[in-house]
Formats: sequence, C-alpha cells, structure tokens
Amino acid sequence: MYITPSSDQLRVIEETEGYQRCAAVPGSGKTFCLTNRIAYLITELYIDPASIIGLTFTNKAAGSMRRRLKELVGDADHCFMGTFHGFCNLILKEESFHLNWPRAFTIIDQADQTDLVRQAAEDLGLSLKDMTAQKYLEDIQEFKLSHEDFYVPLMTGPDRAPLAELAGGAEDNFHKLLYAYMLRQRDHYLADFTDLIHMVLYLFRTDPEVLGAWQDRCMYVLCDEFQDVSRDQQELLTLLSGKYHNLFVIGDDDQNIYGWRGSKVEYMIGFADHFPQAKDFPLYENFRSTPEIVAVANSLIDANRNRIRKKMFTNNPHGEKPAYNCLPSEKEEALWIADQILADIRSGRKWQDHAVLVRAASMTRALEEAFVDRRVPYKILSGARFYGSEEIRTVLAYLRMIYTLDDLDFEKTINHPRRGFGKKSLEKLKALSAAKDMKLIDGLGSMILDGTVKKGPLLEYYQGIMRLHATFEKFSSSELTGMVLDLGYRKELQTDVDQRKLDNVSELVAAIDAMEKENEEPLPLEELLAHFALFSGQDDDHDQDTVRIMTVHTAKGLEFDTVFVNGLVEGQFPSKKLTNQDEMEEERRLFYVAVTRARRMLYLSGYQSNSMYQSARQSSFLQDIDPKLLTMIGSSYIGSPYPSRELLTRAGFAVGDTVRHKVFGRGKITGINEKSLTYDVDFEDLEGIRRILFRAKMTKED
Repeated sequence: MYITPSSDQLRVIEETEGYQRCAAVPGSGKTFCLTNRIAYLITELYIDPASIIGLTFTNKAAGSMRRRLKELVGDADHCFMGTFHGFCNLILKEESFHLNWPRAFTIIDQADQTDLVRQAAEDLGLSLKDMTAQKYLEDIQEFKLSHEDFYVPLMTGPDRAPLAELAGGAEDNFHKLLYAYMLRQRDHYLADFTDLIHMVLYLFRTDPEVLGAWQDRCMYVLCDEFQDVSRDQQELLTLLSGKYHNLFVIGDDDQNIYGWRGSKVEYMIGFADHFPQAKDFPLYENFRSTPEIVAVANSLIDANRNRIRKKMFTNNPHGEKPAYNCLPSEKEEALWIADQILADIRSGRKWQDHAVLVRAASMTRALEEAFVDRRVPYKILSGARFYGSEEIRTVLAYLRMIYTLDDLDFEKTINHPRRGFGKKSLEKLKALSAAKDMKLIDGLGSMILDGTVKKGPLLEYYQGIMRLHATFEKFSSSELTGMVLDLGYRKELQTDVDQRKLDNVSELVAAIDAMEKENEEPLPLEELLAHFALFSGQDDDHDQDTVRIMTVHTAKGLEFDTVFVNGLVEGQFPSKKLTNQDEMEEERRLFYVAVTRARRMLYLSGYQSNSMYQSARQSSFLQDIDPKLLTMIGSSYIGSPYPSRELLTRAGFAVGDTVRHKVFGRGKITGINEKSLTYDVDFEDLEGIRRILFRAKMTKED
C-alpha cells in the first residue's frame, strides 16, 4: 500500500545533498522517510546503489529497512544497509591484510569474551572470586575505549613480541589479564565488537589511501537512530562522508538512553557545530499515538534542559486520557495490571495488544506471579534469548570450527556430545599444542596418531571436522549445518529431556534455509557466520499472542495499543543509582520512551509499599506531568505529599547560588524545575545531585 508522505516527510526524502540532520519525534515515520529517501536516490536520481551506505544499530532494524527498500525498488537494492559493526566487518574482510590479520578472522560475542577471560585467568592462576570474569571484561572494554591508539597497534603489528613482553612484565592482576586476553585475541585472530570499529578507525587514520578508497565508495551516507552514536561511530561517519559531504542523520535526542554504553546525545544536539553548513529537517508530527498520550509525553520531556526544543503534535483522533493509579502494595499493583488486561480481553482485544514496560529486568517477579494467578499468557522479552541459548551457540561454534579451526570453538564442541575427553585430557592437549605451536585440533590429531587418546568418538570428531574444513566451500550453509549436526550433536539433543533445545536448533536450521531462499542462492559459510556474529539479542522477534513484559530499553522502537508503565516510585524509576543531572535527564528520556510506545491507551502505576513492606515514595517524574492530563484512579494523586504546595510557587534562589541546608550542609544550586517546584543542589559533603523542594528552609551564603 502506497502511503502519501507529508510535506515535511517529502522534504526529507527529496533534498539529498549535503550535511543534514532530521530531528524526528516518536511515531513520525523515520524508517519510512529513510527507506524512501534511498529509493528516491536510486530510482529518481539514478545513483549507483553500491555508493549508498545506510547504517543503524540492530540487525532487526536493518533487515526491516532492507525489506521495505526491496518493495520500493525491487532488485536494485544493492546498497549497504546494516549495522556499524556489520559495515566495519565488511571493511576489514577486504582490508585486514593491511593490519596483518587474515580475512578469515573470527568475531566473538560477549559470551565468547567472558570465556576468553576465564581461560586467560586460569592460565595465569588468577582467582576470579574477588573480581568476576564479567567485571574484568567490563574493565578490559573500558581500557580499549580509552586506549585505542595504544592497543590496536599491539593487536595488529607484524610482531607479537611487544604484546608478549607487556603480558610477561605486567605486575597487577588487571594488566596481567588484559594483556593475556589480548594476546589470545591476536594469536587466534579474534575480534570483539569494540575491536571492529577501532581497527577500522586505526586503519583509516594511518592509511590515507585506504581511507580515500572507502570515501570514494561512500557517496551518500545515512545514519538511523543518530542520537545513539558513540564517539567512535561519530568519527566513522565523519570520515566516510569526508569526500562527498553527503551525510544524512535522523533520530530523536529525547530518546537517547544508551549513555552507559558510550552514546552521547551531544552529537545529535550539536550536529551543526560539527558541520556548520548543515541543514535541519524537523519531523514533529506523531502518527502513532492519540493527542492525549502526546500531551503527556510533551509535558514530561519539557523538564529536560539538554535537548533540541520541539513540540510534538498529532492529527490522530482523540482517545482516553492516560491513567495513573497508586496501589497499596507492589503485589496489588501487579494484580491490578492483570485485571485491566483481562477486562480488555473480554471486550474483544488481543493479548499481544498489551505490553508492560519495567525499568529493570529484576522488576518482573510480582507481575509474573499476578499473571500466573489470573491466567494471563505472557512472555518476558529480556535476559537470555534465542541466539544466546547454549544449543544455538554450540551449533554456531561447530560452524565456526569447520571454517577457522579455532581453539575457542574446539573447546565448545569437543564434548557436545560427550566423547570421553575431560578436563585433564584437555590440559594435556593444551600443553602438547603449545609446545609444538599448533592448534588444538592438530594436537588432537597428533595424540590420536600416537595413541595417547582412544580413537572412537574422538577420531570421528577429528575426521569429521577436518573433512568439512577441507570441503566447506563446496556446500551451502544449510547443508553444512546439517552435516555438523550429524557429527553427534543432533543425537544428544534428541535424548535431552528439554525438547525446547531441539526445537530451537530446528528453528535455526529453518532460519538458515529461509535466508538462502530469500537470497535466491546458496549462502557462503563466511557470510552466515558474519550475520550471526553481528546478531544482537535485541533482534529476536516473537509473534505469539501473549502479553509482552520487557524493559524499556528492550521496548525502544516498538509500539503497542496499550502500554503499562509500572513501578513509578522514587529509587526505582528514576533509579537510585543516578549521580548527576545528565544521568537524571537520561532517565527521564527513558520514561519518555516508555510513554511514547503507546498507540491507544497508557497506564502509569506505582505503589505505597514494596514486597519487603518498606514504604515507597511516588516517582518525582510524575511531578513533571501536568496532572490535568491524567485520569486519577481511586484516591491516587500526583504532587508533593504536603498540602501546602502553593505556599511557595517561585524559586527563592537562582542557579549558581550557594546555599546551606540544615542537614546536608553547604551546596550549590545547579538547576531549577518550576514544574515540580524543586532545586537540583550539589552538596559539598554528598555524592551526586539532591532534588530539594522549594519549601525547604535553606539559607543563601556568599
């Protein structure tokens, strides 16, 4: 069905030249504009599709845009449309020899990285009791982010000696583990997501010829969800567009919620500072939500200061006011949500029309109990997902094994199924392989040959892997998947009491088969492995008729007829972990994302006491919303618990004033919120900002 674009959307689609920023509110048709803009470049301006680069953050979003583009332009959709990591992988597959890496390097995900940390710690004799593998990994990634010019040359130089020397000379445990981890990466050509973009940036900075060649190929660069870019991604976009100066970015600064992983809203807000010649294309009309929901969203986000000033509007028909209910307890809140959904179902609605958005995955217990009690079918979209399950990871490890013969994948596959090769045998194999400077699979072959290990299943494994490694280029990915399953893992799954594992693997096989049918030709193993290596857990999709329970981060980009946002109590939403004004504004943006997922009806709720019978205070974010925009259920109300709210309606101090609080002592006013009648105060003896009511008795100091 053809959709006629609005005048603002048409401008976004047809004005194609130069540096351009499109600030787009929720539900304004960002994907529609982006795909139609690319289609316009191809079908109306006859731009070579291969010179168009479209970048986004998830494979799901990229896949959706590719499908829409194919509907618009047919088989002329040969432009790149994928993630930043996917594009960096594409570059490195062509240019890795400049960095002394082979084309067949392996991309490792977070679970692989954690395994690598554990193995490195084990080799070093380090205990992970005081500091978990996950915490070490976080610190390693933090080191890489702040030392990219230092670590990338060590990982890619012609000689491993400098890195080995650092590994041998490290004194503290962190640096010992860091360099041992990096040495394993280098020796086995293992790149994590952080490495992909850092290696590309290092290559571009140090090799003008390579940079020039890629700039020549990137005539038009487009970036979706630009508000979420990190410093490295911003630099990559700047470099790629450096020749033709055609960079189009689209996003919503009010939906920047990934500061914890390096994204900076300032790149969206300050786009014109970076590119002074940039043009602005606003998209402020929301086609998703009712005017009542839009009004609540506007009222909420107006409290943020660090943003592009804009007013979202909609021409959709009016609906019900969003509702707020404060229940006596967390349990009663969850039961109330279940009962509201059941009432909707009785009126003819579907389960899948409803979503409950929580601030954190740990907040689902009361909901699950209530839904079980009321027999509400639900699915939690968080935690371990399809592509993170052990059985899927094992099949993918088998496929990587026949491609690269990597040691990490050897350890993941050798005992699936069990082949009588325990920990002691593996330690012997590692020692032998290290002494002979060979891969573990080659060491196994040597041990089989000299009779050190029994043949039987190990010989079958060795011969099967080596045979498929020698011949994988002759087969499609779907054929190879069947072949690796025939090495014994299929039988293990067939005898497992948890038949969901076999069902998941069957679903994976079907997905690979569908990918080949969609491509209309066999899919090379290299491309399949790259696809799954870059696949994010956020990309999983489920179409069952159930109520969705998910975190707000997971819900970003989704929409539902009816949305419940629960747990609106201070310390939970907003989180008690916030330490400064920037974090508070990001938390408010997170609430804004939750509110704007609703199409037809929005329910907000909180409680007076939690499951531990501790009293709970109403979320301060509710005070950012004009109470007239909400329907109060029962005796619920929004505002200060004090009846004298009107006694002081103006700020008595200004930003920058030094004040003294009778308990917190001396501090400085860093912000004023006229809506909630509060000051943000940075007290000298406290960590982080405190939000203080205007009515507080504070005195001004010089």
